[in-house]
Amino acid sequence: NVATSAANVSEGNGYVTLTLSNSSTGALIHTTQASGRATVAVGDVVEARIWFPGSGGQIDNWPAFWANDTNTYPAGGENDIAEGLGDLTVNYHSPSGSHNQGAVPGGWANAWHTYALYRQAGHCDVYWDGVKVKSYTTDDNGSPEDIIINIGQGEGPTVTGPAGAVKVDYVRVWHP
Repeated sequence: NVATSAANVSEGNGYVTLTLSNSSTGALIHTTQASGRATVAVGDVVEARIWFPGSGGQIDNWPAFWANDTNTYPAGGENDIAEGLGDLTVNYHSPSGSHNQGAVPGGWANAWHTYALYRQAGHCDVYWDGVKVKSYTTDDNGSPEDIIINIGQGEGPTVTGPAGAVKVDYVRVWHP
């Protein structure tokens, strides 16, 4: 767990970069405090095109693309769409506990990939590069979830500076 600093978020070359400047200071972008914020309601899809740091199947630092109801957690649930825990994983947390879905095999590091969550009543489907990689039941209260992308120091090797950065091309939410 690390502190976050706005100084570790930059925009250029058409994307946003989140950097781990040292082992105790990372970065975070989220919709939690934004006026007119985008949220992920039941029935919505949230998708982002992200570059996670690492090599092959090994993800550096502790980056994540996730959604949770920051106002009522854990009742509102948490969907970890892509969470770097050494491997890139999918996880779900709710009032009934942690429901880790595990790693998705493949080389997810140092390349652009698209990650999406389709949040439905009673279950979620997770897609990576358009392929459904996980599907799981949910038991949260169904309230809208905020969108979060962050980088910290944790499970994977710690790589500070540009070599360990997360890059975000876009994030979008829609109702199919």
